[in-house]
Amino acid sequence: MNSSSSRKGGIGRHLAATAFSFLGAAALVAPLAPAAHAADVTTIKVLNWEPGGAEYWKQLVAAFEKANPDIKVELETVPFDRYPEVQGPYIATKSGPDVMENNAGLELYDRRSAYAELPADVLEAGKELITYSGGCLNFDTSKSCYGLPFGYQGNVMYYNKKVLAEAGLDPANPPKTWDEMDAACAKIKSVGKTCLALGLSGIFPAYWDFPEVARNYLTEDDMRAMLTGDMPWTDPKMVNILKGLASITQKGWANASAPSITMLPDGADLFQSGNAAFAGTIISDAVNWAAFDKALGAENVGAMRWPTLVADAPLAGSFSGIESSVFGVSSWSDKKDAAFRFVKFMAGPENAELLTKVAGGISLYKNVDPSALPNSPALSQILEIIKKPTLHAGVILSGQEADALARGWQEVTLGQLSIEDWTARMQKALEQSPSKRKK
Repeated sequence: MNSSSSRKGGIGRHLAATAFSFLGAAALVAPLAPAAHAADVTTIKVLNWEPGGAEYWKQLVAAFEKANPDIKVELETVPFDRYPEVQGPYIATKSGPDVMENNAGLELYDRRSAYAELPADVLEAGKELITYSGGCLNFDTSKSCYGLPFGYQGNVMYYNKKVLAEAGLDPANPPKTWDEMDAACAKIKSVGKTCLALGLSGIFPAYWDFPEVARNYLTEDDMRAMLTGDMPWTDPKMVNILKGLASITQKGWANASAPSITMLPDGADLFQSGNAAFAGTIISDAVNWAAFDKALGAENVGAMRWPTLVADAPLAGSFSGIESSVFGVSSWSDKKDAAFRFVKFMAGPENAELLTKVAGGISLYKNVDPSALPNSPALSQILEIIKKPTLHAGVILSGQEADALARGWQEVTLGQLSIEDWTARMQKALEQSPSKRKK
């Protein structure tokens, strides 16, 4: 949310060459500017879950501090699944980091009191991005905005070609429908492998699985109604989504440990170990094609849309896309000028190049060179999949709904909850959501 040694070397040589060219030319006309004195340096603290991996963040901070010698960055990096429990006390006490990361959409909106509204010059920097509406109220850039993204994000299903071949399946033609997936899973289990690596604990079911079933039943207007709280969970479409999710575990596609583990790192580790045929994750960050290529060999990794439940559904063949996480400035920071400079840098061209070359991410910066993307069969498939985007239903779930979704799916899998009771629980979560509650 990694990079190979060859990419590290390539970007390192590029930055070194750029630095040499600049310094060599500057030396002919003027002495080097003196380094900022310690007393002139502002230290900002950045709370994050390290999207893109450790090497990317190392180079990102180095590049920012080189461009801004009067600012020093201190990172507080927290595992993604523990992030809310660390961020929560900071928000409650209005103290701590100067810059914070959050996912775009309702996760950010629900926490907007903890963020300073983006000023005009930062919004101007955002105009160089393809989109940044996920950091703005109601996904509308004409309304208040609280953070800028830096990359593109969304869901695909990865598959291990070696495991498919082992099970007598055609790696060039992975399953495209729910029935085909069911038949494939039976063959995969017969050779002692897990069909679908899955973890149901935490936020992952809401962000990584729910949108891919939802696309079979919802239109984009339905999703916008979800955002405003006008789509009840008792609607037959919403009930069908819950039934679709439940069928994944009820059919026995997933590992038996799914109810008790998180998708990151546990579910992803199961896939990366070569013991599972499929994993539904994301296109960027730590559980993307680059990490899987490194673990399994690029020749063994494929990427596809999730199999469809309703083949003729308008959005069944679309990609659930969204800006990756956004970075904003905490409302309590007394170093807002320096903090906003960091947010602008995250959205700028230098970081776009770093994201592409070091982290294998897909930048939102308009003018990034597509030839900088590494060569990967799975990435090539992803670049085709993302050409037909739709709204990401996961980021329009409130925190209450996301929690009820994950807990309910765990209990349904364990035979402790019916679909009817899960539906009622989801409706109650909707009615208790501050961001959706009707006045």
